[in-house]
Amino acid sequence: MLKLIFPSLLGVLLFLVPVRYNGSSELIVGIIGNFIKKGLGAALIPIVVVVIVVSTLITVIHKLHPIPQIAKREKLNELFSPDAFWTVVRIIGAVLALITYFRVGTEVIWSADTGSNMLETILPTCMMWYLIGGFFLPLLTDYGLMELLSSIFTRVSRVLFKVPGRAMIDCVTSWMGSSVCGAYLTISQFENGLYNAKEAAIIICNFSLLSVSLCSLIASMVGVGDMFGVFYLTIVIAGIACAIIMPRLWPLSRFPENYDSVSGKRAPDETNVGGVSGLKLGYMQACARAKEAPGFGEFVKRGAFSALNLMVSTMSCIMAFGTIALIIATYTNIFDYLGMPLGYYLSLFKIPEAMQAGSAILVGFADQFIPVIIGGTMTALPTKFLVGCMSILQIVYITDIGTLILTSRVPLNLWQMFVIFIERIVISIPIVVLCMRLFGIM
Repeated sequence: MLKLIFPSLLGVLLFLVPVRYNGSSELIVGIIGNFIKKGLGAALIPIVVVVIVVSTLITVIHKLHPIPQIAKREKLNELFSPDAFWTVVRIIGAVLALITYFRVGTEVIWSADTGSNMLETILPTCMMWYLIGGFFLPLLTDYGLMELLSSIFTRVSRVLFKVPGRAMIDCVTSWMGSSVCGAYLTISQFENGLYNAKEAAIIICNFSLLSVSLCSLIASMVGVGDMFGVFYLTIVIAGIACAIIMPRLWPLSRFPENYDSVSGKRAPDETNVGGVSGLKLGYMQACARAKEAPGFGEFVKRGAFSALNLMVSTMSCIMAFGTIALIIATYTNIFDYLGMPLGYYLSLFKIPEAMQAGSAILVGFADQFIPVIIGGTMTALPTKFLVGCMSILQIVYITDIGTLILTSRVPLNLWQMFVIFIERIVISIPIVVLCMRLFGIM
């Protein structure tokens, strides 16, 4: 019981309880992350480059000539032995990181809108959350809290969202902390056999919203910061509606319900066969989970490997996919043409600057902040409000969440993610427009 209570309580305090810090409301993990970033200062970006380049070099060397110290350790061997495709992606990411850091070659690669955005903004933030999440997220997942929450929320979440009650903590982790952290929590639960593939896909693609603090930043960037209350309420309403509808549409509705082939099913049985109350059953399962949880030494060891695994397997890939996606979005007209149908769709709702808004929203598949930057240049308040909301509601961004999914064992491919991205847009727009009318914004 004590092993359930104290680690879980510490996890809740770190990830879910905001505190006042420097005049604003922050999570303790966010404060820790900012403290580390400030402490590293100008050394942070070189560290990111070193992590990407060194991990890629080790991968290439190990693929060509196995390193004994790695080969004899199963998890390390798996980490540094990706297939040919992911090896090439890591190499591309390392090359782009070096080009961007040293500002060599064409500016198309390292401009502030492309490579520099990835290397100086996205990746340092991701690395901080990987370090913090890798070490501390097991406090939420490995000591019984998820089992206890599952017993409380399962009836509602199964009916509405087709996921177990434990998914509510994934949602809160994203909304209060970080979407990357929430997505990683879900992925780790899938790869540990506690979600099946369908549940993991539904949770990542519906509950991994940006944190409240980032939503506030986006509202300010598009020029609607003075109405953040109705802005965030609109996001919550549309987000819940999407979470109810999306699991009933292809591809999520037809997603396989099999568990990860590596770990197998380890999720507790939700069927109450003992005649005890749901809460008591959840408490029993939570204590059983806590009993199997690691001690302090094993906790640190697992946390270190988890952080290493995240940084090695995803950071070079995020650099590769994110930079390429931003180059396409910034220096080509592809998204302008692809966004034309969406512009016509917006015009049905009498949205001002519909064609520009359509392109801005669609380019969000590359990165969530590009629509925000474009939206800030628009003149009509309803368009700014809509673009800001959609940049958050889209969820699946290649620069972070998308790449995190692609480098995991969750069987979501790029095409399926794009379909889900489009479906969320089509569903969300009428709801956002309705909210704007109810709140007197248009």
